[in-house]
Amino acid sequence: MTLSKAERVALGLAAIVLLLQAMGVGADLELRRALLAEQPWRALTGHLVHLSWAHVAINAAALVIVARLFAQDLDASRQAVVLLLSAIAIGLGLAYLFPGIAWYRGLSGVIHALFFAGATVWLATEPTFEWRRIWLPGALLVGGWIKVLTEQPHDGVLPHADWLAAAVVPQAHLIGAACGTVVGLAFALTDRRREQQRAEQQ
Repeated sequence: MTLSKAERVALGLAAIVLLLQAMGVGADLELRRALLAEQPWRALTGHLVHLSWAHVAINAAALVIVARLFAQDLDASRQAVVLLLSAIAIGLGLAYLFPGIAWYRGLSGVIHALFFAGATVWLATEPTFEWRRIWLPGALLVGGWIKVLTEQPHDGVLPHADWLAAAVVPQAHLIGAACGTVVGLAFALTDRRREQQRAEQQ
């Protein structure tokens, strides 16, 4: 089986997060709101470290699966753009929009961004909006947003995950979903503009 460049990049990133988990450097790299002003790189590195082996294994597998799912809609360079922009948006968003969240670790937020970007591009670039062509990307997009919105805490208390033995941060999923949707729309509009220019030149 031949892997696309996007899948190879995802496997490489998965290997990095597994290596960092083995090195036990989570506390040195996690996003900490109190340290962000003097150590701004934590807004990026916080996504690369995890709380446990179960946490990192699930996120590494999810990254590879999502990268493969949308490899035809998002090439390696676009996937990299989504991951980088969403990592920055989530890091800064958590630090400044949710002051009650003191720290964060994990890839789940940027994985949400990649998922929503891929689903948005898939839906928005369909040549015809026939039901048989749009039902699957539409279901992924709508179902994903329902999941993200219903998991948001309304009382300020972060939900506890027994498998993680810690609280999860669904706000990171929300920021990632929003960022991914916006970037996906930008990609789709760019593609449509290029197609129109080609058609006009013919």
